[in-house]
Order: sequence, then C-alpha cells, then structure tokens
Amino acid sequence: MATIKSSFMCLAQVFHKRLLPSVNQFSYQVFYICFDISKVKNLCLKFFSLNRFNLFSFYEKDHGKRDGSSLDGWIKKLLLENNINCKIEKIFLMTHPRVLGYVFNPVSFWFCLNNEEKLIAVLAEVNNTFGENHNYFISNADYSEIGENQWFEANKQFHVSPFFEVKGIYKFRFIFNQNKIAASIDYFSNSGQKNLLTQVVCKKTDLTSKALLQQFFKIPLMTIKVVFLIHWQALKLLYKKNKYIPKPKKLTKNFTINQ
Repeated sequence: MATIKSSFMCLAQVFHKRLLPSVNQFSYQVFYICFDISKVKNLCLKFFSLNRFNLFSFYEKDHGKRDGSSLDGWIKKLLLENNINCKIEKIFLMTHPRVLGYVFNPVSFWFCLNNEEKLIAVLAEVNNTFGENHNYFISNADYSEIGENQWFEANKQFHVSPFFEVKGIYKFRFIFNQNKIAASIDYFSNSGQKNLLTQVVCKKTDLTSKALLQQFFKIPLMTIKVVFLIHWQALKLLYKKNKYIPKPKKLTKNFTINQ
C-alpha cells in the first residue's frame, strides 16, 4: 500500500452557491498546504518558513489555541477532552499558508487517519471575519472508515455569514486518500430547505519551491484575494437586498460533534 507523503500542496477549485433568499454563486482557484501535523517542524523550503516571515509561511499560532503552542498536542487533547477515543495514528492539516505574512482561512481541515491511512474523522476548523473560530468534528459513531459518498449532519452553532442566522443544519462529505481530496459542506434550514452549497476539490502536487513560486505568480496575494472575495460577495448580496443579520454572541463552547 502506497503511503501518503508527509507534506504536499493541494491545488483547489472552490465552488459556492447560495440558493436563498436570492441565488448567488461563484467559483475560484486557491491552493492549500497539507501535512502530517506531527512533522510540522520539517516544513522548511527556500520560499517557505515555519513561524517566521517568508514569501510563504506557516505559523502555529494561526490554529489551535492561537498561542503558538504544539498543534499536535492541541488536537490530541481536544479529542481526548471530548471523549473521542478512536484509533487515530496520523493527522493531516490542510490549510492556506501565509502569503507575505498574511492569511485568512475560512475553513481548515484536520484529516484523522488510522494505521491503514483510512479516513476515520475530520475536524473542520472554521473562522469568521470577526476573529472568531469554531470546530466541527465529524466521524461515524463507531469510528469506522468514512465512506466517499457518506454524508454527516451537525447543528450550525457558529456565525459565519451575516446573511444567515445561527440555526439549521450543516451536511458534510469528505474524501481523503492517495488519489483524491475533496470536501462538501451544504447548509439547510431547520425545515430541511437547502440554502447553501460549498465544495472544495483538490489536485495533489509536490510541495516544492518551484511549485510555490508557480502558484504565487498564478494567484498573486492569494490570501488577500480570499478576503476580498468574501466582502465582494457580501456587497453583491446587499445589492440584491438580502437581509443583514448582526453577529450574535458567540457560544462559550467552540466544539460541535456531528449527530
């Protein structure tokens, strides 16, 4: 059995379609880095640095407790504190790197694998533009392998879009293997009406200085582009007279387990 490399890049197409109260959709290209969190110290290239400025960089303080402490220790403790005792041997983090020192990750994915490198669980680490974050943990009740066509439900408990209330249900689907990486997150109202479709489909490639430079010139200032597109789409929704919903007070607990 082929072993998944400890680090690589994911060239991704992001698709987003809002169905209610008015239709609005877009698709754009981004890229992620994906790596075994226990081997984060090995992330070092000419144009890529760990916890220091470079053309591209990864800072441990951008995730977990946001204090620069061990991310490997953070996620393992988080799973333990929430009585998640599945046999996880490897955890891969897929996230945007900093570009020229700046990053915003709408969602980062922590893919949890067993000793056969089968996908057992996923932690979706969601951020909003107000500087808040929330974690959605997805798995089967018996921690068996997550199927490629399997959907999971979790209550929405975090404010992301100012045009949707913090109510309803998310439906998640994930693929993570040697050949393909993909994530789907759809949003439904409590009545079962579909409001939003989101999909990320990735193509794996080696994490090299050459590949990073190619992406820098192909998608200049990518992480700024992500934030710009978020606000641009918000302006379009306001123009279409979608109701603006003020941000509610965030829940004390920032961890939600699927139903």
